[in-house]
Amino acid sequence: MITSSRSLCIIFFCILLVLLPNIVRGECTCDPEDDDRDKTQALKYKLAAIASILVAGAIGVYLPVLGKTIPALSPERKIFFLIKAFAAGVILSTGFVHVLPDAFENLTSPCLDEHPWADFPFTGFAAMVAAIGTLMIDAFATSY
Repeated sequence: MITSSRSLCIIFFCILLVLLPNIVRGECTCDPEDDDRDKTQALKYKLAAIASILVAGAIGVYLPVLGKTIPALSPERKIFFLIKAFAAGVILSTGFVHVLPDAFENLTSPCLDEHPWADFPFTGFAAMVAAIGTLMIDAFATSY
């Protein structure tokens, strides 16, 4: 009984995740978009970004393995903690720089109702809760 209700919950949330972006996607304007983009130039940047992300991820995964042989990179050292904190800050700031302006624009859209969306800054609140939640998870995971 528990597994069937759990699977129904999972199916419901998956359907919700698939349908919700289509429901929210409604725009107020019908302005034509700029199609003057150089797709071959963008492809070069996308491939370079994918390669750099894969290399940086491999280095990040391999650092703890190197920590067993190189004492300076040991996870118990303060330098390792500083590197992890810096990496978390880079990830959070990148998310804020790229996602937060669009979120502010979409949540202050005239398409949305005046109440509650204009009464409270939900975008900043969600960003703050996400940042604090990330720090809490990191603190719990590293202190155990």
